[in-house]
Amino acid sequence: MMHNRDIGTLQPDADMIHKCRNRDEKAFRILVEKFQSYAFNLAFRLVLNEDDAKDIIQESFIRIWKHIHQYDQKILFTTWLYKIVINLCYDNLKSTRRRNHMAMRLADNQAVPVINDNASGNEDNKELIRKIRKLSKTLTLKQRMVFILRDLLDLPVKEVSGILGLSEGSVKTNLYLARLNIREKILVSEKHGGS
Repeated sequence: MMHNRDIGTLQPDADMIHKCRNRDEKAFRILVEKFQSYAFNLAFRLVLNEDDAKDIIQESFIRIWKHIHQYDQKILFTTWLYKIVINLCYDNLKSTRRRNHMAMRLADNQAVPVINDNASGNEDNKELIRKIRKLSKTLTLKQRMVFILRDLLDLPVKEVSGILGLSEGSVKTNLYLARLNIREKILVSEKHGGS
């Protein structure tokens, strides 16, 4: 699987966008197939629920289909897509918190499938990555979004800034706090036997 930093090479060309704007369903289906796994990866890491992530991706592409004429090709398509996905994730998380179901959905014993889990590396590295992903759910929503986009999806600060509508300084501050928070929790976990 292509690394997320290489997603820029997958950007749709002007012809594909033009076809989508002219309601070419075949072109839109190709667009969806090209980007749905990246969008799902982001949504799942934010909401930590496979069914919710699938619903969010479906709604994201419905919105893209309805509003494709508003897409400004001066920005990366992925920036626009991720912005839509994040807004829907944010709404989902707010709604979930209001219903008080977050605790059940984020139960420690829930397996968290992650795209590209077959990455090479020794067991210690894999365990550390698993622990970091688990701890990312304890961050504030803004910190979690910045951390996932920057450190887990490897997007540049400038793109994270555009997606979240934050200044680059705010992205860097939230990223610093997220990393600090996770580092402290890892140290506490290791001090208490790695639980």
